[in-house]
Amino acid sequence: MPKLQNISIAGMNFDRDLLWIAAPGERLVATYNPSTGKAEKKLTYFHEIWDVCPHEDGLWMVTAGGRLGRQLVLWSLREGREIRKFNCPDGAGSGMTLVDGKLWVTHRHNRKLFCLDTQSGKVNWVIRTENETFSPAAYRNELWLIESDPGPLGHWSETRQAKYYFSRYDLARERIVERLAVPFIPHCMAFDGKRFWYSELEKKGFSSTKKNFSKL
Repeated sequence: MPKLQNISIAGMNFDRDLLWIAAPGERLVATYNPSTGKAEKKLTYFHEIWDVCPHEDGLWMVTAGGRLGRQLVLWSLREGREIRKFNCPDGAGSGMTLVDGKLWVTHRHNRKLFCLDTQSGKVNWVIRTENETFSPAAYRNELWLIESDPGPLGHWSETRQAKYYFSRYDLARERIVERLAVPFIPHCMAFDGKRFWYSELEKKGFSSTKKNFSKL
């Protein structure tokens, strides 16, 4: 397995003591233990893997493939096979996580947050977001995500005009309730209750920081 600091990382989730990592170029899911510094390969897949979230039945992954280029796959580590597979709604595929037994999937450019049933893949509901959102991450029953305001001209704005945040989204009130400004361009993020783990756009490897950004 290549060293994690030498590969591009597109998805993360923190579960108990492990940081789970998705690396699409290597079609790889790996774990990293912050306490020991040990990295371990968990699986390689047929398609690129864009995000990963552990589950009691195995691993949920956002992968290439599917009708619109993105699909959700539940993989059994014990059996080494797919248990379930759904197309991502509307081609959404900019991140996925589990909160309260439901799958939450973001469609960044369409500014949508989908809630899916884990058994059928049925869309329970769709929430419109104020800004672009991607790389959702769960901490207990909290939903965190990366929020992007591209600027006054949207995608035609200059890069320097964009603003990025690690934001906590209240699912009951359907709004952002905590917004932490980020002084870099994040590619993906996970939260362990005390620290944010993240990779930066167009950089390899990952970093972490305490939850000490300025609140907005």
